Amino acid sequence: MPCFTRQNMSFYKPDPKAICVMALNCSDGKLALARSDASIEIWNLNHTPFMEKSFTSNLDNYSVEGLTWCSRRLFSTGHHGWLVELDLFTLTMKDKWSITGEAGTCLDSRNSQIVVGTEQGYLNIFQVTGTDTQFEKFLDKQEGRIVCVKLNPTGEFVVAGSLNAIRIWSVKTGHALHKMVLSRAEANKNTIVWCLEVLSDFTIVSGDSRGVVTFWDGKLGAQLESYHSQNSDIRAICINENEDSLYCSGINQLICNYEKVKVGSSIKWVKSVVRKIDEHDVRAMAVYHKKLYSAGTSGDLVCSYHPPKTVVKYAHIPYVQTASDGCPLILLRYSKHIEIWSFSCSRKNDSEHQTPRCPEGVDPQDRPRKLVKIQKVTKNSENINEVEGIICSCISDDGKWIFLATNSGFRLYALRVVDSHPKLQKINDLDDSNIACVKAAFNSKNNHLIVALSNGNLVVYDLEDGDPFISQRLECFKVHLTDTVSLLEVSSCGKYLAVADAESNIVTFTYTSDGYSRHLKLPKTTIPPTALHFQKHILKVSYANNVVYEFNIKSNEWTELCTARKKPQSIQPPKKIRK
Repeated sequence: MPCFTRQNMSFYKPDPKAICVMALNCSDGKLALARSDASIEIWNLNHTPFMEKSFTSNLDNYSVEGLTWCSRRLFSTGHHGWLVELDLFTLTMKDKWSITGEAGTCLDSRNSQIVVGTEQGYLNIFQVTGTDTQFEKFLDKQEGRIVCVKLNPTGEFVVAGSLNAIRIWSVKTGHALHKMVLSRAEANKNTIVWCLEVLSDFTIVSGDSRGVVTFWDGKLGAQLESYHSQNSDIRAICINENEDSLYCSGINQLICNYEKVKVGSSIKWVKSVVRKIDEHDVRAMAVYHKKLYSAGTSGDLVCSYHPPKTVVKYAHIPYVQTASDGCPLILLRYSKHIEIWSFSCSRKNDSEHQTPRCPEGVDPQDRPRKLVKIQKVTKNSENINEVEGIICSCISDDGKWIFLATNSGFRLYALRVVDSHPKLQKINDLDDSNIACVKAAFNSKNNHLIVALSNGNLVVYDLEDGDPFISQRLECFKVHLTDTVSLLEVSSCGKYLAVADAESNIVTFTYTSDGYSRHLKLPKTTIPPTALHFQKHILKVSYANNVVYEFNIKSNEWTELCTARKKPQSIQPPKKIRK
């Protein structure tokens, strides 16, 4: 039986970032969420939820106050005063448009229209046509900040919430039609309308700082009914696809459910279920396929539904990698920097086990200590140093090479320990280092660094002589893959390479003296892969439906474990695959 040594990494304490806003794409089952550090994540909800893609914060998009999907394109706005379109392929900022009214505070979209609310009270209307986005108009200015905004299902009217009032505008004329004034809980305390929902019959639902849920008639601008749902601010409201069930929550963490019932000839909303699922403030919620997704200050994405009563929390898992070639070094990644630590190995030499290999100057019996901290600092437009967010990072198996990628490009470092003092050398003049990348991995057996660029291609760097250079380029996009690279895995023997994208394309490569060459492409499925791992010449593929399949690279066939298992309709691997 194999023997393992457990190490307690109590020195790693990442700070989870709060989730501030959400945007749900119901047609594709994709949930976009933004965190307090302006990073954006795309979660796939079609099977077991998992993070499919992510955007890091940068100097151009350092604030995210609102998110929305429009024509399967993702847009955001923030304190920088721009409407930003995010490129879902390169995972960078695609384009931006200036908005009137300084900082953007919220936005929403319907059909091909986008409305952006601003700090100065302006509502900006943008039109999305094909691959282009154009500014159309801005509506009459209101006094004060616009806190939240919603378009009605037809896109003819805009509903905006602010201090003490809700206003309805006509998009065609640009004038305000109705102003609904909210009462105050205290004489000198403003009532803030934090969130809005607009139903297909033009019923408006609002949540405010008093903890009150109010239903309004949008056609008449009159109040229909109100409920004191919470004891503090209601920060999030969402409604299901059939518009007969509504959820609200906020600072006191209680999630209240209201159901639509028919009483005689009238319609009433009745409180149904009250649950406390989150341990901290709830900032955003969304309903998809009868499942409620909520998030907030805790940084966890929480999925809950009933019956049966179920709660699943998806934590923001940080990235940790060890130098696997018996080297007691570990890479700890934070949102804007990485740290390399050496940790102790208490195992002694005996006939069965050997003392782990260590870089020169590192004693495996020492207490854990931090060797280096690496971050990328760039000057912004005001000539102030800003730390960039990290896209990906990795360390070689022998601990001699460290890779770090940000939005402005990637860097390679050589780590040497001299007289117990770490020395970090940056490799300058690295080709293509100014291009953003999405994934990277070391092939330590062949002294290679494999980088997946944001353009969909792979670049292989030769590290043999300590002077890295590009030895090979592998074209993957439009040849083998149809989306950005989401998974990149190298076998421990260094002979095999596997690449996958979010569209379930998985391609394997083999390494010979002539370089890497395409071996074969695995059958495409309707379920995206979530992880790849090599065990000698066996490739293990984990899918989003919690099924793991094994593929034999040498014989080009699925293993007996897969052929004996009853397969779902979405995955029907043949017994043998031709190259």
